[in-house]
Amino acid sequence: MQVFGVALAGFGVSFVFSMVGAGGSQVMVPLLFWMGLDFKTGAIPLALLESAVTCFSAGVVYSRSGLVLMSVAVPFAISVLVAAPLGALVNFGVSSNLLMFVFAISNMVVGLAVLRGKSVVTNPLSRRSEITLCVVAGLAVGFFIGMIGRDGAPFVLAALVLVGYDAREAAGTSSIIVAAGCLAAFLVHLTRTTVGWELFLAGSLACLLGSQLGSRLMTERMGSRSVELLFATIMFVVGLIILIQAL
Repeated sequence: MQVFGVALAGFGVSFVFSMVGAGGSQVMVPLLFWMGLDFKTGAIPLALLESAVTCFSAGVVYSRSGLVLMSVAVPFAISVLVAAPLGALVNFGVSSNLLMFVFAISNMVVGLAVLRGKSVVTNPLSRRSEITLCVVAGLAVGFFIGMIGRDGAPFVLAALVLVGYDAREAAGTSSIIVAAGCLAAFLVHLTRTTVGWELFLAGSLACLLGSQLGSRLMTERMGSRSVELLFATIMFVVGLIILIQAL
């Protein structure tokens, strides 16, 4: 029964979150926790793997549609890969309640920032400024991915939208960056996981299917403002629910 629940949740979450270039760990971690998995050794590792599968799968679709900015994705992803394992190691010494509290507040703040949808810069970024932004933001996002087991897409998408990138391109680019970070963090968490192989397999296959359907729907039917509204709504609602649980 738990296997079926994990698969069903993975399909639904990946379908929705793949539309905004995210893996859905914002929802999967609490869902898996409510299904009986330990927050740190069960819910976080499984959610990280599912997020990696979702983002890799969606990233292929977005890349074929021209929505992935490789000049941004590469330096951002490298920075994320460096910092994610460090965050995962820090996670081992932090209480679950504190992780959930940080998890909730960050969701709500980032959702509201993206909903605002206005660039904080007046002129296009130079290549040097673009790389600096990618490296600094990538290190911060990667550390956060590892520490609290979320896929980091909210921070990636918010950073890109707030400096002037189109929301659809930001979502497509985010999927590549987040996939790399989630996979790196998962490999560290895997050393302490209590999850059986059947849950990993069921969740991964369900996310693969859900993300393919969701990402194709986004590329064919959704405009930039729709992506922003969907993203902000999800982040605020999920953040509020988790905050209530943490308190």
